[in-house]
Amino acid sequence: MTSSVYLLGSGFSRAISEHMPTMDGLSAAIRSDLRARGRPTLPGEDTPLADNFEQWLSYLIEDPPWLDDGQKFRNRAAFSDVAESLHSVLSALQALAAEDAPPGWLPQLVRYWQGVGAVVITFNYDLLVERTLLTEAAGLRWTGIYPVPIAPLGIRTSGILGSRKNTGGLRLLKLHGSLGWWYSGPASPPGDQLYGTRIDPWGPASSTPPIVGVDELSVDKVPMIVPPAAVKSPYYVNNTIRAMWRQAAEALREAEELVIMGFSLPPSDQIVSSMLATELNANAKIIPVDYSDAVVRNLERIFPAERIVTEYAGLGDSAVPKWVATRANLAD
Repeated sequence: MTSSVYLLGSGFSRAISEHMPTMDGLSAAIRSDLRARGRPTLPGEDTPLADNFEQWLSYLIEDPPWLDDGQKFRNRAAFSDVAESLHSVLSALQALAAEDAPPGWLPQLVRYWQGVGAVVITFNYDLLVERTLLTEAAGLRWTGIYPVPIAPLGIRTSGILGSRKNTGGLRLLKLHGSLGWWYSGPASPPGDQLYGTRIDPWGPASSTPPIVGVDELSVDKVPMIVPPAAVKSPYYVNNTIRAMWRQAAEALREAEELVIMGFSLPPSDQIVSSMLATELNANAKIIPVDYSDAVVRNLERIFPAERIVTEYAGLGDSAVPKWVATRANLAD
């Protein structure tokens, strides 16, 4: 069986549920959320800059040389508001997505990943893959999904030490964090512990008992999610996040093919482009599975065209289901 690595972007979550946002939709939802909570207007919100969410966030977190100190501090405060709202908005949209049944191809794909012990690299914050895995893999606990030490949040009031080691099955590397993870913030020391909250199987929130004590146990923590800004370096200081990036690079070096699902590899994402260019096995085939064929053009900026398999690119809503029906079969 071919050794494959899977790379997921926001288009993958969008393929799972129409409730999950595009980048433009996320920008609008966050601005609406901040207005509803009475937060001040964000710097640059009423300019064309806000039309490009990533560029706008980069403007807020960087130190533009034409701004005075007061303006820079206001920008940083606005960025903090956006990061908080990002967690709130995505959590609400994820809850809506979980109210519906998952598409038929998703359980099949996750069972396949679990069966072959796939390495899945994702830049998505949501827990839709984890929910599906817990639904499909009997007896699996959420602490067995991630191949890095994510401590149960309840450890803060108990003597339980750590999460259990990932032993076989799907290895999910969430390089931009997760809605279920908490830590002390981007200014915390590299060794700051990441804590995780319980993940429920697929289904509406009303079908499971509430998670008790999360608000109290996380009162001094913030969500571990890396906002979609061009400048992400402060978030990559954490040792656990860095460990996942190192594992991702190792998997890419050993891969015979890279399957990219719903991630367009935008030119602005230079970190990911650099990792793929320097770490991906020189003989690996690259298979974009995407609504649009724009990803093919972006890949051709980095790799020779003969390495790129275009069969599943530009197929609209049928892209991921077609790949799953054709390839996600344990008998292969």
